[in-house]
Amino acid sequence: MSDDTKPYGMRPEVEAAWNFPLFEAMMGRRSRRFGFGMELEHGPFTYKSDKEPFPLSEDETAILVAAATGLTGAILCEGDTQGGMVKSVGRTHPSAVGAHRTQLFFTNDDGLFLYQGTKHKMSKMKEYETEEDRNKIRGFYDEYTVKISEGRFDLPQAEPGLFAHNLWVTNTPGSTLFMPVTDVSQDLIRLMVNMCDSKGGARYSKTGGYYIVDERKGMRAAGCEKWAENGLLNKENILPLGRLEKIIVSWLCAEGAMMGTLMQLAMAATGIGGWLHGGFTPLVVMGGTPICKGLGMRFVTPKEDPFPNPVGLDGYFEGFCPPYYKDMDTAVEAAVAGMGEKLDDWEKRGMVLPHKVSNEEFEKAVPGVSDEGVECVKDICRYIYEEYGKFPAFNDTMHLLYFIQAHHLDTDFYDKYFKEGAYLDTHKKHFEMWHKGTNIPRREK
Repeated sequence: MSDDTKPYGMRPEVEAAWNFPLFEAMMGRRSRRFGFGMELEHGPFTYKSDKEPFPLSEDETAILVAAATGLTGAILCEGDTQGGMVKSVGRTHPSAVGAHRTQLFFTNDDGLFLYQGTKHKMSKMKEYETEEDRNKIRGFYDEYTVKISEGRFDLPQAEPGLFAHNLWVTNTPGSTLFMPVTDVSQDLIRLMVNMCDSKGGARYSKTGGYYIVDERKGMRAAGCEKWAENGLLNKENILPLGRLEKIIVSWLCAEGAMMGTLMQLAMAATGIGGWLHGGFTPLVVMGGTPICKGLGMRFVTPKEDPFPNPVGLDGYFEGFCPPYYKDMDTAVEAAVAGMGEKLDDWEKRGMVLPHKVSNEEFEKAVPGVSDEGVECVKDICRYIYEEYGKFPAFNDTMHLLYFIQAHHLDTDFYDKYFKEGAYLDTHKKHFEMWHKGTNIPRREK
């Protein structure tokens, strides 16, 4: 790290990125794919970089990670019956009910990594309150990044893992490839509680909770008929299982796109090249075929789906379903465990609350979770797993929809083929600012 720092320790280039104009970053956002060491052999832009691949530094990586999923402080959770969400940690990207069940994996020349941002503890209402706080970007990165394996992760530069138009550029030497992976199992369980638990949850419904039916099995009850008979659910409030799953999958899988967009804005501010794309086969990338190890995830074989279902990465990011739990009953118990946590206990864990009212007053307005509601959800989840051999029924447990690649931009390529304005001043000055004293690595002629 350079000695040329501010009194509070921030390098000038990091400070410049922090202060970069928001709208300039938004209006200057582009996919900029051609980096150091790359080559285009065909088409109108035939070009071979005269530079050697040059990996991102840990400072550069840390600022991109912070942009995608950094801790921001306490969430406000203003409302009448939404108070349970206050026990969530605010992050740069929004998340349905503050769940943040999207974890950021990334790979570079050194290895495969996971940023475990959900282990953050808030220290302030606004985590980055002072200039000194900006040093946390690197501190959080160092503390919560774990190395899963050595070397760049296994992804052949060939179809079907990658689409043809991305073979030349994706996961190349010197690049960093970010992969937001989303688990839908925990929050599908919690959504069921809120939709079905008419004695607690978020509803307190006098007319009964939603009656979950299986549209693939003739609209029969999804294990919950007895709960309609005893009045917890209302048979008039029909909710097909596939529709229920679509709700949570749509909510949660948007997080990866949001993380990628924020990371692209940070690329503009720092002068790093890269782009967001979905030109890959998730099954291959996550490791569900013999083609490559990929992320090395565990897969299970469903009863009716011809494709294996990714359920997690052992020890790092695990779904709320078997084999990580002996059955769906125990998975449900684990998924809802935090919903009833008292705010006093939340604070004892080192967390900050945003409100001025007393915890006791706040909790009076927060619906709880009834024992009947949890048992009902257990029955529904047990039905799903026994009927389909997976959880959820119609969707994968884990989703990977986007890549975000970052690399050092070869501006010579753009100078040759594109009009002025193809890249920002930050890209032009990046190497000089971020790698002061280092010569641009050139290929031997």
